[in-house]
Amino acid sequence: MAAALTILLDDPSRAVRKAIAKALRSSPHAPGHVIRCLASDVDEVALPVLACSPILTDVELVDLVAEGSDAVQGAIAARAGLAASVCAAICEVGCETACRTLLENTGAQVLQSSLLRLAQRFEDRPDLCDQLLKTRDLPLAVRYQLLMRLAENLDDHPIVLERVPENQRHSFLSDAEDKVVLRLALEAGAEDLPEFVEHLRASGKLTTRLMLRAVCCGRLRFFAAALANLGQVPLPRLCKLLITVRRSALQAILRKAGLPLRAHQAFLLAIDIARQAEADFTYDLALDEARALTETLLAEMQDGALGADEDVVAFLRRFAIDVARLEARLLVRNSRMQVTAAA
Repeated sequence: MAAALTILLDDPSRAVRKAIAKALRSSPHAPGHVIRCLASDVDEVALPVLACSPILTDVELVDLVAEGSDAVQGAIAARAGLAASVCAAICEVGCETACRTLLENTGAQVLQSSLLRLAQRFEDRPDLCDQLLKTRDLPLAVRYQLLMRLAENLDDHPIVLERVPENQRHSFLSDAEDKVVLRLALEAGAEDLPEFVEHLRASGKLTTRLMLRAVCCGRLRFFAAALANLGQVPLPRLCKLLITVRRSALQAILRKAGLPLRAHQAFLLAIDIARQAEADFTYDLALDEARALTETLLAEMQDGALGADEDVVAFLRRFAIDVARLEARLLVRNSRMQVTAAA
């Protein structure tokens, strides 16, 4: 039988070779040399074998990925239980379609290093970036880079060009970047947040405005992690200081963190308000709590007796609007869900 199959490999009819490939594609007992020959045949013949033959080793699959067509790469990317080495090869040299297929393959062993490579190769492909962002194992810093890339593309987006006045586009895009950071901060685990904050600091993105927005949006965990990073204070100790020490000590921490003096008043008031709400800076506030904090902070800052900086107050007004919008959207979404459930 093996000899007969070997002879048929030279049959000029593709239909004959394809029939052999379909018959042997899932067999663990098929002759190895027959399977390997079929795997190197034209795509029409090779694809059934490449998709599922257990005879092919990981090393052979890596070679086939490197030398094969887009269809060959796609067939290999869809294999069940794909090994990490083969996934790495697809992420390194695979076509865009094969990489998409790999991301959809729930049984593939895709390592973080391979996901990083995909992010580097396809950062200018919005659809694939969106698919990558849905991958649970993608590191937080890489999610941030991909989202920043998408945010940069908003600059010439038709909706932005139509709805945002030209003199406000820079502020709009800056706000979009800040919102991306805070969205990621909300989803980040306690072990990931300090590393993410350090990535932002190293890239020059950990700004006073971002930290102030974090407080106003109730992202107290991010604010504490950022202040700990800038002030070079261990995060658990800083969280304790934020709820126990006097205002003069807090101002010393803000000064050590390098935050501008004109923003100290806003941060100190925000910390006071958070204390009154019995927040301990190890969890984030709900939207209604964040809105109440922002409105109280804005009311206090607008009191001329406090010597508030107009720049900071202007920021707070914008943040208050953003938080109110977020809360309104959440209420509408919850109402729709309740109506749907009742129906």
